[in-house]
Order: sequence, then C-alpha cells, then structure tokens
Amino acid sequence: MAQSRLEAIGTIYSRVTGLLKSGAIKADQIPLWYPVYEAFPPKYEPRFDRVVEEKPVRKILYQEDVIRAKYYKTYGNWEVVNLFNDEKSTAQTFVDKYLSLAQAGGFTDAELWDRAVSSLELEGVNLGGKETLGQERGEVDENGFTRKHKISFQ
Repeated sequence: MAQSRLEAIGTIYSRVTGLLKSGAIKADQIPLWYPVYEAFPPKYEPRFDRVVEEKPVRKILYQEDVIRAKYYKTYGNWEVVNLFNDEKSTAQTFVDKYLSLAQAGGFTDAELWDRAVSSLELEGVNLGGKETLGQERGEVDENGFTRKHKISFQ
C-alpha cells in the first residue's frame, strides 16, 4: 500500500494553513495546537530533513540520591507507597533527617548515617519495616508473635 510523502512538501503547520486559506477546513475545525503554534512558534522549523545537533545528556546526581540509594541498599524497599496520601515514606523521612544533621555540620558521612539512624529509632520510626507490619494490622498478640489467621471453607 502506498503511503503519503507529504512531509517532504512542507510542515504540518504549512499544510493546515493552506487548508484554511483554501477553505477546505473551517475556522471552527482547526486543531487545538494551531493557535498555540502561532502564538509560540518553534525556534527552528520542524522539517523532516533538518539535521539534529547532538547534545550530550548531562548526568544529574544529587546528594539526596546517594543517601536514598544507600538507604535502600541497607534496609531494602519494603514500604508500600500510597500516592493518594500525603504521608512521607520512611526513606524520605530518613533523607530529611540525614540532611538536617548534615546542615548542622562537623560530622563524617558514617557519623551522619549512624546519628540519623539512631535519632529516627529514638523517635520510633521503624527503618527495617519487618517488626511493625503485623502491629499496624493488629495481628500481633501480647507476646509479640504474629497471629496466623485460620481459613475455613466450611
């Protein structure tokens, strides 16, 4: 099946403009992007034969990313994130505490890590996530053991 080679003739903008001038499409039928394109034309005309200049992609790595990667390597990715809730994840709480201690200054990275871990544990934040999963659901008995639910189909 033969296909159209109209991209060699002009841009989509020039073709829609030609259709408007000739009356092939009415003013109420113009595409949504057309007035935006006229208000903010591109710097370079988007033609099929334009040579695209190669720009190297910059590597963006923040200090926060390094801290979060180390956190996930140490404690794992056990937490379920609910995007409808505004609650911070445990990893984000840890990163915030680490950065606030780093702003105080005077500590090495290892000391900052240990201080952030100990201060969050003192606040009751569970970094590992394995101990409180049953407690949150109310499934831990008075001895600290997780109760198994018995399922019966009778």
